[in-house]
Amino acid sequence: MGIFKRKSNIVFLFIIFLLVAALAGVSYFAYLKNNDYKAASKELTTIQEENESELAKVEKRIEELESEIAELETNSDISEQEKAELNSQLQSALEEKARLEKENSSLKSENSLLLRRKALQDAIRLNAVKQSDTAKSGVCYLTFDDGPSDNTLKILDILDTYNAKATFFVVGTAKTQYLPKIAAKGHAIGLHSTSHKYNVIYDDIESYLTDVQGISDIVYKKTGIRSNLLRFPGGSSNVISKNYCEGLMTDLTKRMPNLGYAYFDWNVVSGDADAASVPAATIANNVLTRAKGKKSICVLMHDTSAKNTTVEALPAILEGLSKMGFRFEKLTAETFGFHQNLNN
Repeated sequence: MGIFKRKSNIVFLFIIFLLVAALAGVSYFAYLKNNDYKAASKELTTIQEENESELAKVEKRIEELESEIAELETNSDISEQEKAELNSQLQSALEEKARLEKENSSLKSENSLLLRRKALQDAIRLNAVKQSDTAKSGVCYLTFDDGPSDNTLKILDILDTYNAKATFFVVGTAKTQYLPKIAAKGHAIGLHSTSHKYNVIYDDIESYLTDVQGISDIVYKKTGIRSNLLRFPGGSSNVISKNYCEGLMTDLTKRMPNLGYAYFDWNVVSGDADAASVPAATIANNVLTRAKGKKSICVLMHDTSAKNTTVEALPAILEGLSKMGFRFEKLTAETFGFHQNLNN
């Protein structure tokens, strides 16, 4: 067979073989994962049905006991001891009902969380994401949170002027009509929050997963993109989540990569959120000063209608960082995450 006589052909066929094997492996893993979810969900449903059956029996027994007690109240021949015994049985039945109702609620919550997790994985069609252990030297990742806004188009024009790419971590309450424009310009869209209400999204794990699903669906509806880039409101180091759910960030920083998401913090703060309106010169100076001595940077800025001075500071930031030797790229799922220390 002549095709095997040339070394280049053999190498090419070997590469094709590896790619096919990898694809088969991923497909098989996804198949197993899907079956795992189905099996777990079926088991939970079976347990829940048994629980509800027991609950129905207890409720029926309570009705019978209440009826017997009502009859006893009109019968003077029945001793107080018999009445007390029936009341004791009724109390035990009520306690059993409360226990079963609590258990049933827990099962529903667990099943809901399992289905939410599956929905998230199905939505992005990815398995566990492993981010780079080291940052690329000389790269600046400009990131804009809380948009899009009326300032988005201005930011995009400035980025175009300097041939720079950035990442926009968006929210569901913003002007989402600008999402297609961000994507069309070649920038990355990341998920920040549907509502950005800390007391809602950090109430528990399921609340956070629901919030992520919400903003993911919004981005997909507007752009056709299923983003797997994530930034936690307040960053992974936030302490406010502790007010609502102990240990939540410790869980989420492990859970979300396993669901296929890459999360990003930052190592340079622009300070544009320190006040309602921070002078443009201050914002630019913060970024350039804090970038000194760093091989790679991820800059936190904000894209809201109130952040006009952030827009004004952007040209000075781009020019200053360029002179320092930085180039501007967008984040990808494999990019170093600039992860901060956890406080919850």
